[in-house]
Amino acid sequence: MSGGHAHYVIVDRGGHRVWSRDRGARTLQKDLLSGPDRTIEFVRAQKGGTPNFWMNSVWWRAVLLLDLRHRLLLVQIADDVCAPSVPEIRAWLRAVRAAWPGWDVRWAARGLHEVMDHLDLPYDTVRYLDDPPPPLAEQWADPPNDDDLTEMPETLIAVRNDEGRLSLASTWTLTPDAALLAGPEPLLVPQEQATDTAVLEGVPWNGLYVDAPARRADWWATDLPLDPRRLPALWPDWTLTDHGDAYEEVATLIGPNLLIQPPPT
Repeated sequence: MSGGHAHYVIVDRGGHRVWSRDRGARTLQKDLLSGPDRTIEFVRAQKGGTPNFWMNSVWWRAVLLLDLRHRLLLVQIADDVCAPSVPEIRAWLRAVRAAWPGWDVRWAARGLHEVMDHLDLPYDTVRYLDDPPPPLAEQWADPPNDDDLTEMPETLIAVRNDEGRLSLASTWTLTPDAALLAGPEPLLVPQEQATDTAVLEGVPWNGLYVDAPARRADWWATDLPLDPRRLPALWPDWTLTDHGDAYEEVATLIGPNLLIQPPPT
């Protein structure tokens, strides 16, 4: 399934319709640069065109929603077929906005969950979409760096424990939904692979900072497949802040023990 399936959704006054294309995720970055008219024509030429033409969520690797009523474009492409860092995504979105004048172009960090919310559909509309992530293992952490400093983990996690000690770790397979839906306790378990400093020559797709003394959790994310309404009950009396893609804000909160040096774009 090289390249992965893409979902395409068009919303107009008559409602929504869904199309799908095998390997469409691989070309979506380029496809959108052709502007709205050609993109809409391209989408309508794919398989589907009915309200229920959803592939299961395991197969999808990209989603595009075009709301013609509000000139809104929502897009997300999985990291294994897309630009591997936040700065590169930002640069690509600037190019898309230039090709779509008058449109509100947004990265859909929560992917199909965000599309379901926009359409006011339950998550189980798409098979497997409402399945919970696997629970965190007691030792969930990898080192924050690989030997290759340019190789970015899926998610960076920084934890300041109740004594104020900072530890930095990563996961190379998990998006931050697993950590956030686990609540604070598993994240505060000391991790053998964690370090007290990290230098990154790029920006991970996702980052989470857990500050136990302040009882706050802050994150940036470009891939966060969850229902945010679930979080307050799992983090009682904590302040939870989604910073969008503003990794700079979260890195500042973490402090000088984390150094992120993104390449120029």
